Amino acid sequence: MNLFDNLNHPDIGKAFHQDGYFIIKDVLSRNIATKLREEIDTKIDICSQQLTCSKEEYLSAVSRWVDPSVITSAVTPQILEDLTGTARTFVNNPVQLKKMNIICKNAHCTGSIAYHQDITYTPLDPYQFSMWIALNDVSMDMAPLEVIPGSHLEPLKPAVDFWSPGYKSDPALLLRAVKLVVMAGDAVFFDSRLWHGSGENKLLASRYALVTRWVSDGWKYDQPIPTLEPHYFGMWTSGKMTEDILSKGLDVLFNKSTSDFVELLDTWMQIIQERSLPFVTNVGSIFESFKKLKILHLAHKHHNGGDATGNIYKILWNTFLSPLEDYMVHLEKKRSMG
Repeated sequence: MNLFDNLNHPDIGKAFHQDGYFIIKDVLSRNIATKLREEIDTKIDICSQQLTCSKEEYLSAVSRWVDPSVITSAVTPQILEDLTGTARTFVNNPVQLKKMNIICKNAHCTGSIAYHQDITYTPLDPYQFSMWIALNDVSMDMAPLEVIPGSHLEPLKPAVDFWSPGYKSDPALLLRAVKLVVMAGDAVFFDSRLWHGSGENKLLASRYALVTRWVSDGWKYDQPIPTLEPHYFGMWTSGKMTEDILSKGLDVLFNKSTSDFVELLDTWMQIIQERSLPFVTNVGSIFESFKKLKILHLAHKHHNGGDATGNIYKILWNTFLSPLEDYMVHLEKKRSMG
C-alpha cells in the first residue's frame, strides 16, 4: 500500500473525526527528511555566526522559526508541493497553507510545551488542521508529540498562556495523554481543536519537526472561539512588560535611558556585573538570562525566531524583573514617607 492508498483508506476519516488525529507513515521519505534536517542545521550555524554567538548559545535561546525565515527556507518548493498534495488528498479537497514553522528541541532547549488547542490562539483567522512532520526518529524520551484523543469534540477553552510564571498544567489532561512515537518522515495530522503538547526532551538528542497549518476550500469554523485573555506578564505581554520594567528601573535607579532594546539589555548586563543590587541574588544566572534574551530578540528580528516554551521570559521574571519591580515599589513608598 503506497502513501495515497493509505490516505484514501475508508477508516481514515472515521478515525480522524473520532480521535482528532491520525498518523501517516513516510509522508516524506527518510532520505528527504534527513537531508532537510541537515540543511536546517547548516542554516542554524549560519544564523548563529550572524549574531556572533556559538551554535549552542543560539539554540539555548531559540527553538522555533516561523516562515518566512532563513531557517524555513530549507523547505524546498518541491517539498511544499508534495505536502500540499498530501494535505489535499487527506481532506479530499483543495487546501491552502496558512502557516509553517520549524521546532527544535535539543540539549540546550529541553522544556515541555503545555497542552493547548491551536485554534484558540488565532480566533480571528483560525486554521483547520496541522501536519506535524518528524525530521528524525522520535522515541518516548525525545519529547514526542502528545495528544488527548477526542478532545477536539469538547467545548473550546480560552487560549492557554503557559508563558505566565504562575501557570500550572491541568493534571487531568496528563492522565488522558497519548505519546506518539514516530520515525523520520512520518506525519501526525491533527484537528486544530485537539488538545496537544509535548514533554521534556530527556534524551537531550536533537528533535526537529516541520509543522504546517492548513485550511481546505470552503472550511469555516462557525462556533464562537474564546477571545484571548492576556495575563499581567505572559505570552502576549512579556516583551513589552520586560522593556517597560527595565527602562523604568534604569531611570528610577540610575537616571539613565537607552535608545533601543539591545542597548537596554547591554546596559543592564554591565550594571549587574559592576554593581551590587539589593534585589539580585544570583548574578551569574541572571546575566545568562539577559544574554539569552538578547540572542532571542536578535533572532526574532533577523530570522523570525522564537522561544517555543517561553522559559527565558519566565526565568527572567522570577529572578530579576519581579524583584526589580518590587524594589521600585519599596523605593517609592520610602520616598513618599520622606
